[in-house]
Amino acid sequence: MLCLWSSLASAATLQVSVFDLHPFGGRDAEGKVVGIIPEILQEIAQENGLDLNVRVVPYKRMFYELETGDTDFAIFFRTPKSEQIATPKVRIYTLRNIVVGKRGIDLLAYGDLYRHTISVPRGTFYQEKFDNDLVLKKTLVPGFSNAVNQLLQDRTELVAGPEISIAYHLKKLGSSKGILGKSFFLSNRSAWLQVSEKSKNLTPETLKVLIDTVNSLHQNKTIENIMLKYN
Repeated sequence: MLCLWSSLASAATLQVSVFDLHPFGGRDAEGKVVGIIPEILQEIAQENGLDLNVRVVPYKRMFYELETGDTDFAIFFRTPKSEQIATPKVRIYTLRNIVVGKRGIDLLAYGDLYRHTISVPRGTFYQEKFDNDLVLKKTLVPGFSNAVNQLLQDRTELVAGPEISIAYHLKKLGSSKGILGKSFFLSNRSAWLQVSEKSKNLTPETLKVLIDTVNSLHQNKTIENIMLKYN
């Protein structure tokens, strides 16, 4: 173990891309990198002493940098496309995807969704049946903030998305989860630490330390507590 930590002390700086999507990653008004993923990365670095250079980039740019090896790893959902350029190594967190409306609208079955208009952030996918259902009255909007705002302004009756994203944007828009009715569950999706197939800086020893550190942060509930701050 002493030899391993000694080698880490001189390890190359790891390049990490974080996709720009609040509350998962972004910058605040002062330009500081903030969000769930940067907080988790900070805990990883503090735990094992690795030097991480964290950059906030658009989602497509993150994919490009993984493909070229300009970033060593990123944290995001597994897809058939992602697994062509990066290898998932360890689960970081799992999101609960729901459809929900204001108090007074309780969604007890999938069929209840047909009676309401639904705001859905453009480019998001939650469940095969829901995503491909052309009968549902879905309004596609740019971003979670706009989707939640449509619900608050009564422009739509329901909103779809990760429960944590809906809660975060309700709070940012001056509201809270207390205004919501009973939600309908769509799916769980997990974000993984995924390593570029062309990583220039990750060694097998460093990768093992990363995985062990994430498992430790799960065991001591550090990641769970970070997620709770945004929910």
